[in-house]
Amino acid sequence: MGAPQSNLPQHLRTFVEPQIEQFSLRMECVRCGLYATLPESLGEGFLWTAALGEDCLISMHSLRLKKPFVLEERPTDFSCIFSGSRATLQSMPNVPAEAPAERENLAAFSQAGGTTRCLLQEGVLYESTSITYTPGYFDGMRKRFPDDFRDVEAAIRAGVAANPPAEMRFILRSFTPERASLPGAAPYFHAKALEAVIALSAQPDPDADDETMRGDRALVERAEKIIATRFSEGLTAKAIADELYVSRSRLYGAFKNVRGAGVAETLRAERMKAACGLLSSGKASVANVARAVGYARVSAFDEAFRRTFGCPPSQWQRRSSERLEN
Repeated sequence: MGAPQSNLPQHLRTFVEPQIEQFSLRMECVRCGLYATLPESLGEGFLWTAALGEDCLISMHSLRLKKPFVLEERPTDFSCIFSGSRATLQSMPNVPAEAPAERENLAAFSQAGGTTRCLLQEGVLYESTSITYTPGYFDGMRKRFPDDFRDVEAAIRAGVAANPPAEMRFILRSFTPERASLPGAAPYFHAKALEAVIALSAQPDPDADDETMRGDRALVERAEKIIATRFSEGLTAKAIADELYVSRSRLYGAFKNVRGAGVAETLRAERMKAACGLLSSGKASVANVARAVGYARVSAFDEAFRRTFGCPPSQWQRRSSERLEN
């Protein structure tokens, strides 16, 4: 087929061609991957996907349909690390994971090839970011790193993988169509896909949980509630620690132990996620976005955004507007 998706390796096309064909998507090439918006007759949303070599595929979609739709998929054998909306997770067969949140529910699973069908409901948000690995990906990793990847597929299949480490959420947030349009996107995504596998394979056995870990998790959960609801208030790591009556070093240690990232990194990630949504809407200036996500100085916001995405927020906003217009 002469469409852009013909550039994907044949065995990776099975993961995206059914959606492309059934939704009548007109895929266009971006610097890293393919992108399309949903036809207005079906609803609103987009699909972005990119092959990372021969055995790994990253995808992101956000769809809200005007009428119910039965989607049929025909994947080959694969393993997947996934973050998605409640509706997306609940529509997926053989995924033993609860979906308590409206968005960004985590799951990791393996699935044999075959045909699956799922019913997509009218007016419901179907949103996900996923990394799909074929068996060949792990074969290659075992050849290159024989002492580090022997049990990674077993880790994904294990029950513990139904609840991946929370740091996975920050890794999956790295995969965006905006980042895909920037120089260096491909090696950046390659590194993140590998980081996700490492994080999952290094996950400790939950049966080995001890009192210290339980205390750390309780502290982190309380801090994350503050971050999620009040990141726009100009919070700092010290302010959060003070509110929780612990030292900053105690809070930092708990986050590193539970999430693999410090509290300041978690706070910045939450702010950057909100900033991307505001910038993509095109309705707010960079200065207003900076204030809305908790930065008193635009320069500090600009520095944090560049560090996270490799480009200034103004460039991100411009590229988002161009993509929406095309």
